[in-house]
Amino acid sequence: MANSVNQYPIRVLAVIVLYKMQPSDSATFRTLQVAISNLQDGQADIKILLYDNTLGGQNVGELPAGVQYVADVQNGGLATAYNYALEIADKGGFDWLLTLDQDTSLPVDFLQKVCHAAMFVAPMDNVVAIVPCISSDGRALSPFSLMKRWTLTRNIPNGFVGIPLVNVYAVNSASTIKVSALKAVGGYDPRFHLDFSDLAIYHRLHSKKLCVFVAGNIHVEHEVSGYDLKNRSNPSRYEDTYRAEEAAYDEWMGKAGRVMLTLRIVHRLVYQLWRNGGNLSHFKIGLKFLCRRLMYSRKHRMESWKQQSADASQ
Repeated sequence: MANSVNQYPIRVLAVIVLYKMQPSDSATFRTLQVAISNLQDGQADIKILLYDNTLGGQNVGELPAGVQYVADVQNGGLATAYNYALEIADKGGFDWLLTLDQDTSLPVDFLQKVCHAAMFVAPMDNVVAIVPCISSDGRALSPFSLMKRWTLTRNIPNGFVGIPLVNVYAVNSASTIKVSALKAVGGYDPRFHLDFSDLAIYHRLHSKKLCVFVAGNIHVEHEVSGYDLKNRSNPSRYEDTYRAEEAAYDEWMGKAGRVMLTLRIVHRLVYQLWRNGGNLSHFKIGLKFLCRRLMYSRKHRMESWKQQSADASQ
């Protein structure tokens, strides 16, 4: 997939993770191609990897030049997909890995502005990621910081461009991260194969005191399945989200954060499930994890998560 390493100032491998969707139906794939066509000659070398998590794969037909397709017929999740892309990027001499899901609409100048940001941070060895402002149905999603005392999330001010003094977290989709930095932290955590894989990778980066450049001049629209429980999150998927959240808080957050998660679960049970179209099955799952927080120790919950992760990897 790689051309001459020195031919372009910036080389990016963009990976789009598909699930039960043809590339032609993916808003991400369509808008990414438009963004590539909007680049100036010689500005960057962009290649696309389509990683398909559809069980059994799909017949995607003929693809444009510069696009590679790989099917994971067992649906290994996001972490597996991104780690696969990371190896391709590393072997191909790419500087950056752009991670995307299938439901992200990129603006036409997305890559132009990402490339400008990449050139700006090039002399800064500790700045390893570029993230835009992302929203869904008018709600600000990303980027954000974590207030350590209570682990509340606080959005980075809209339009902010620069390197905040706080640790910045962002959703996976539309994050552009240095390949060298991802390799240095061991890539994406396979335990968080889907949910919270984004928080896990930024946690790994921050643990090495690496920083994030916020490109607040880039605005991206993204669909979130968790906001539509009725149509896009079945009970099994909903339980996976709860389990990953539980593990993330038990492993990374302090006592105050774990208390805050318990309060959040209560809030979901009495308000958010109704607002987002949840049913009795969703309610029972939330109640189950509330009971886990009230009745089991952190050590017990973490051992349960460790065992489940080991079983899943076999």
